[in-house]
Amino acid sequence: MFLFILANLIHAAASFDPSIVDSVNKNRRATWKARDYRGTRFSPAKVVKSLDKTILPEDPLDFMAPLSAPSSYDIREAYPDYVLPIYDQDDCGGCWAFATSGSMSIRRGIAGCWSGPLSMQDLISCDITNSACRGGNPARAQLWAKNKGMTTYSCLPFVSASGRVPTCPTKCRNGSEIERFKWDKTLTLRVDQVQESLFNEGPLYARFNIYEDFLSYSSGVYQHLEGDNLGSHAVILLGWGEENGVKYWLLQNSWSEDWGEQGYFKIKMGTNEAGIEGGFYGGTVVC
Repeated sequence: MFLFILANLIHAAASFDPSIVDSVNKNRRATWKARDYRGTRFSPAKVVKSLDKTILPEDPLDFMAPLSAPSSYDIREAYPDYVLPIYDQDDCGGCWAFATSGSMSIRRGIAGCWSGPLSMQDLISCDITNSACRGGNPARAQLWAKNKGMTTYSCLPFVSASGRVPTCPTKCRNGSEIERFKWDKTLTLRVDQVQESLFNEGPLYARFNIYEDFLSYSSGVYQHLEGDNLGSHAVILLGWGEENGVKYWLLQNSWSEDWGEQGYFKIKMGTNEAGIEGGFYGGTVVC
């Protein structure tokens, strides 16, 4: 037992370096603020453990916003009735399922067939093409959502916070029949296609690399400043804008409301920061 506890303490310490917080906050070039999250619900150690170990390319990409795109856009303001809760994936590396279910939930609402939040647990327990709490592939997740679909969160709420994954259920939690909703077509978009799709149809699944300093993000427009690349992560793209002269993408995370800007964050736009602009995923909805 002592060795188990010691191993976890060492792992937690390796996942968070308080000197990074000081370094970022003293950096005059920094466009964001860092925070020491020790003592909150957010656990850097659990995040590091659950990350996909795939490292995304960060080569600069040709990107210019469409002339028709507004200077800023926020789905939370455009469609407040479809704002999703900020979830906490905790000890489950199921970010791929949170990003897939979240983007479809809001896209269904925008299309006129809102069903409430959809179930990431349905994907985690049932999508045999992915690896449940041990990671998933965005293209395979969208294809599963097209062919098999997913049910509502009220039918199958998230129960895998500990990393334990129950078998694919045959009934809703209350014993009723499971109804699943599907993408009509899947989407894989280049960065120059993203704003039009986001503005007209709703949020998208986005991936990016997690560096050590991102674990300390508190507010502002994130740019990598300190630390090593720890792996990649999936989130929901909700919009874009500009803050203090820096253009950004707006995204929803699944690390609880204790992290970031109450669960949301901004990341620099136009430079493929941390690989964020390498590809976006989702689908179209027909009600």
